[in-house]
Formats: sequence, C-alpha cells, structure tokens
Amino acid sequence: GGEARYRTVSVTDSASIAAVLAETRSDWGPIKGLVHGAGVLADRKIAEQTDAQFDMIFDTKVEGLRVLLGALESDPLQVICMFSSVSARCGNNGQSTYAMANEVLNKVAWSEARARGGDVLVKSLGWGPWEGGMVNPQLKAHFAKLGVPMIPLATGARMLADELHGAHPDQVE
Repeated sequence: GGEARYRTVSVTDSASIAAVLAETRSDWGPIKGLVHGAGVLADRKIAEQTDAQFDMIFDTKVEGLRVLLGALESDPLQVICMFSSVSARCGNNGQSTYAMANEVLNKVAWSEARARGGDVLVKSLGWGPWEGGMVNPQLKAHFAKLGVPMIPLATGARMLADELHGAHPDQVE
C-alpha cells in the first residue's frame, strides 16, 4: 500500500543526496525515517587491500551515513535504521574493513539513540547475509561451505518490519 521512489546516486555524494531528498520533501513532505543499507564487499586480507579498496568499503557505510544524517538533520525523523553486519561482532576472513565500518555504524546507533533521548527509534541490525543484494553466487557458496545460513528475502523483510515496530535495543544481532 505504500509508494516507493528509486534514485541511483552515490550515498557519499552530499550534493546528489541533498537533491534527491529535496525532491522527495517537495513531493511527499518531511522525511520521517532513514534506512541505511548501503554496502560494498571486496573481500581480501587487509595486507592485500589497496587504499582505494579500503576507502570504497569503509566510506560507503560510514561516510554515507554521515552524509545522510547531515542531509536529514532538519527533518522530523522517527526512525533511524542501519544495516550493520554480524561480521562487526564475529569477524569474517577477508572482511576486516567491512567489519570495522559496520562496527562504526553500531557505535553511531548507540550515540544517536542517546543524543535523541528516546524520541527516535534507532537500530543497527547486525544480521547475517541475505539471499540477494551483495551476496553473489560465489559468496553464497562460501557461506554454505561454512554452514552460515542465508536470510530469505521474505523472512528478512518481516524481521525488518518487526524491528521497526519495536523499541530496544539499539544494536540487534
């Protein structure tokens, strides 16, 4: 029953984000919720990772969140939800940068929840991999070999809806 609008922009491009949000506000009014799910994988040992790869992985999560929160600072947000990852807690071979970026999201959720004094539902979801999105067939096979179950899309959607109707904690694993 809801409407959706899809625009392709880099989450780290503050001018593009500002333009998309201005268009959205013009058409639909103030923005009341943020779901930050942007992420990039480029798995490899950190010693083998280039600075550009580090920046791409880390900035998509962390700088992207900074840009979004800055662009939404005058909106009456009721929900801030970030897709972190179980890798932020448990680690995963070749994902040190991804894990670091996700743990920053966890800490930002903690900070935002306290700064907003309970007026905004803030969540950082430290879930495992979904059947889709960033998980390509090779990564899916890797997870299967490790015995890591995938979250089916319909199940994940229901879990997200449940979390957005819930109260605490800020970090959900």
